Amino acid sequence: MLCPALHAVTLSGKVTSPAGEALGYAAVYVKGTSKGTTTNTEGDYTLDLTPGNYTIIFQMMGYYQKQFDVDLTQGNKTLDVVLTPTTLQLKEAVITDGEDPAYAVIRNAIRKRKYYRDQVDAYTCDVYIKGLQRVTQHPQKIMGMDVDPDGDIDSASGIVYLSESVSTFNFRQPDKIKEEMVSSKVSGDNKAFSYNRASDMLFNFYDNVIEIEDLSERGFVSPIANNALFFYKFRMAGTIMDNDSMVNKIEVIPKRKTDPCFHGYIYIMENSWRIYATDLYLTKDAQIDFVDTLTISQTYIPVEKDVWMVFMNKFTFVFGFMGLQGNGYYVGVNKDYVINPDFPKKFFDNEEMHVADDANLKDSAYWQTTRPVPLTDEEERDYKRRDSLMQIRNSKPYLDSIDKRTNRPGFTDIFLTGYSYSRRYNHFSVSVSPVVRAFSYNTVQGWRTGLDVDAFKSWDNNRWLSVGPSASYGIGDKKFYVDGEATYYYKPVRFARVTAAGGTTTAQFSPRDPVPVFINTIYTLGEKQNYMKLYAKKYGSLNWFGEVTNGVMMNINLEYADRTPLYNTSFYYWNWRFGPSSLPAPGYLETRRFTSNNPLDPSDNSSAAFGAHRSLDLNAQAIIRFKQKYYTRPNEKIILGSKYPAIGIQYRRGIPGIFGSKTDYDFLKLSVRDEINLKLMGKFRYYFAVGKFLSQKYLPFMDYYHFQGNRTFWSTFAQQSFQLLDYYTYSTNTWFMEAHAEHHFNGFLFDKIPLLKKMHLTEIVGVNWFMTDRVPSYYEIYFGADKLGLIRVDFALGYMQNAKVSAGLRLGIRI
Repeated sequence: MLCPALHAVTLSGKVTSPAGEALGYAAVYVKGTSKGTTTNTEGDYTLDLTPGNYTIIFQMMGYYQKQFDVDLTQGNKTLDVVLTPTTLQLKEAVITDGEDPAYAVIRNAIRKRKYYRDQVDAYTCDVYIKGLQRVTQHPQKIMGMDVDPDGDIDSASGIVYLSESVSTFNFRQPDKIKEEMVSSKVSGDNKAFSYNRASDMLFNFYDNVIEIEDLSERGFVSPIANNALFFYKFRMAGTIMDNDSMVNKIEVIPKRKTDPCFHGYIYIMENSWRIYATDLYLTKDAQIDFVDTLTISQTYIPVEKDVWMVFMNKFTFVFGFMGLQGNGYYVGVNKDYVINPDFPKKFFDNEEMHVADDANLKDSAYWQTTRPVPLTDEEERDYKRRDSLMQIRNSKPYLDSIDKRTNRPGFTDIFLTGYSYSRRYNHFSVSVSPVVRAFSYNTVQGWRTGLDVDAFKSWDNNRWLSVGPSASYGIGDKKFYVDGEATYYYKPVRFARVTAAGGTTTAQFSPRDPVPVFINTIYTLGEKQNYMKLYAKKYGSLNWFGEVTNGVMMNINLEYADRTPLYNTSFYYWNWRFGPSSLPAPGYLETRRFTSNNPLDPSDNSSAAFGAHRSLDLNAQAIIRFKQKYYTRPNEKIILGSKYPAIGIQYRRGIPGIFGSKTDYDFLKLSVRDEINLKLMGKFRYYFAVGKFLSQKYLPFMDYYHFQGNRTFWSTFAQQSFQLLDYYTYSTNTWFMEAHAEHHFNGFLFDKIPLLKKMHLTEIVGVNWFMTDRVPSYYEIYFGADKLGLIRVDFALGYMQNAKVSAGLRLGIRI
């Protein structure tokens, strides 16, 4: 279906206006079929057909349609076409109570919306997508980093990305999708595969809400949605004639500036009330992220009697960020529709898209005869330029020269970000942690200095090996620790990896490491709050992680350890209050005492939470996602999610009697979690778990179930965490129930407030709750605001058995 027919002939030419201006993205197709193409930005087109006689239609919004009978029995032919601008006619209508005649058209279109959305039960078509992004202006550096260190931005065109793809797309109501990408081309990288997906361009304005996840989690209201009259004003701009059919051109105007709505025009056919075309755009007023303006232009054509389908999708966008400005477009041509094909049984499965292994191996001859939209002159130059640069940049001399320059250590590398030594040609690198991470402070080790090293080797089939030794020394306890781990990622399509680790180290009692090292240093020195509690272990472990079958992830860890308690050795802190003699003045820090390193008895520094012992622990976890959707690329699998909740099962076992192990317990935990898209109302996510120790003959404190608490201003806002809870006070060795629920309104409320709408904030509300045999009920209520998923601030209130026990602000920054 996607391959050019044998002995094909080509119809080509240029489509212009009467003034000689090139008409980009005009539809060119065979009458009565969906075989066709569009012109490129320079107005050029090519159409490959088998020899024969055809009626060719040339169509573009704002111009009268033209038809030509073309004889292609004798070979290739050139046909240049001039399209005449249409003259908008004012529609004769009776205006009642001052209502614009556009409203009557829109009401009819709304009544027919569901019919046209569901009209075609199934179809298949071929889809060609071309995407281009360019930078029109950029600074030399952003936050100290070179914007274009390798000169990838073409000084003439500004093109930074150009790709093409050809796919077969299959669809069946209500939401079954199957796509096969048979060819892919990325300018300047013959090993890459395009991320184009036909389903990403399936913006169906017959749906009530148009979801564009890359721009907004909330979605946007269609101009013919059931509730469109609540969101939009409409104005009849005029009518045009398409052969014997009249088309209404209707201006779409949001009623409120910050509503998730489109501007522009929608074209509705008279009598049938179907969509003829769209020319709609979104701006920052609609609270879109990352781009300033996005325009969606669609052209529909008849593919069967009374069946019209999208023939051309075109998305254009403009963006600007920190002095970086640019624009781009994606254009998709859907052709060769087959309506209601006879799909084989079980044709639609959980794999929604597959990229063929040889998709990026097609030669220039293939693309010359396959791409329906001819390349423009600048696109051809970009391919030639980048393909030439690719041969140079993949060569050993060039990569060695880059290594020679970038391997020179600088101040920022050594002190702030960490130093990395690379051998790019061999896909090998070694990185060393920065000085800023080499020093920390806690009451057990005192001032601690450490060094982390990571050696990384990768292969072209997405396999990789990482080896990372670590060493640290505590000045307070005068102890030296060395450990490390090695991970081999050996089967990418199953996410399969195996990790071996071992050595001597300190560990937090909670395996989730609830207190970040840097935050603990600040609180210990500055606030005399030593939240981090540590123990020592000599250990060896083996871990396997991978996908057993689609939707079932497994993680199995076996660890043998010699565990010993640790005690506070350092009581140093910084006193921010100074008296006249520059000596520490009395204050709350002087009266506050460091807590012991025993979470069970914070007042007694000589006691320990456990006795020294050896342990052999098995930890097996599974996450099950029913009917998980995904798509595959060569040596890669990308998970798309599932409409069903994810089920979690965890089993931990302390195995006694082997190599002197004393631990002897069984623990079982069941959980369920999900994220529900409520479209205009935002997204709701929840997590619920119940767990119980089935036996506990010997259960050290670090093997209890520890809730993810937090006593600092800093938070990761992880789904299973509490905002205000103490780290170990409520740890349990019996049973527990735990729940977390959070709703992101995605601007639904803040967009109504003038001072907040410009900040593009997402409002958040949530509840955290747990109960154990000792605590009948603890819960938190919190309210927050999030900026693009990068910065978040929450205010939380904590309650124990309906009595308020705590309150506080929490901040998180994702870098």
